[in-house]
Amino acid sequence: MNPYEVERRTLLTPVLLLLLAERGGHGYELVRRLVDMGWPDAESAHVYRVLRGLETCGAVTSHWDASDHGPARRVYAVTHQGAMELALWFVRLGELHGILHVFLERYVQLTDAAAGAGDDRPSAPLSTDRASTEPPSVDPSSTVHMRRIRK
Repeated sequence: MNPYEVERRTLLTPVLLLLLAERGGHGYELVRRLVDMGWPDAESAHVYRVLRGLETCGAVTSHWDASDHGPARRVYAVTHQGAMELALWFVRLGELHGILHVFLERYVQLTDAAAGAGDDRPSAPLSTDRASTEPPSVDPSSTVHMRRIRK
């Protein structure tokens, strides 16, 4: 597993807490909601492992919901402790957001300076293959977005 995937998997905990705080749900539903949130490659097995871990530490509860149409499903809900953990994640991710904003801003400045100086560094990140060990590139339109933020 490459470092980028490790980072994304770490973020699955607060994202699942957020989804469950919005409304409870069963595992496959949560996987679908992750896709809607821009997480298209969430592995259901990993989602279930994280949910079990959250339940073990008391952040979520679950119960079996019997259905007339198909098998019973384990439905998850966030607990008071889970809501408190979500609030802590909000603070931590807010701090990280600030750091990332500065990073992206400085990267845009670096690429602008390199382009203006005739440097041979790329003015926009190059694409990478999803199977490689590098994270996927930032869409060049993101660089334009950062330039707008700067103004």
